[in-house]
Amino acid sequence: MKKIVKKKIKKGSKIAELTNLVKIKQAELINLQNRFETHNKSLFLYANENLILDILPILDNFKRSTEHLPKELENNNWAKGINLIEKQLEKMLKNNGLEKIITQVGDNFDPSLHDAIEGESEKISEIVLDGYKLNSKVIRPAKVKVN
Repeated sequence: MKKIVKKKIKKGSKIAELTNLVKIKQAELINLQNRFETHNKSLFLYANENLILDILPILDNFKRSTEHLPKELENNNWAKGINLIEKQLEKMLKNNGLEKIITQVGDNFDPSLHDAIEGESEKISEIVLDGYKLNSKVIRPAKVKVN
């Protein structure tokens, strides 16, 4: 009788051990699936980051050209067309998750959003280059002067 009880105890502990192992492996599989899903979401959200970073200097140049448009050319059809192309480019980038970092003269310098190219103060005195976020991630901090 003792042999039968010992075998049942051994089988019971072996079953408990294997059940525990299965639970651990299931948890590991769930964690792996979650990491894979998070990674895929990240790839989807930021897949265009390099392309958008390559396009931003073009957008900057459009802005510079329209900011320096002479008064006598404001009603010129060619100048209006350039403005429309700039707006179209901005809209396309926005539809792909790009968001301009709102920065104004007098704002406090924030190293997570701004890159100080001159000065060592807490207040922004000039915005040299706009900064941008892609799906809430800063991909280009605003270049600012602080005084």
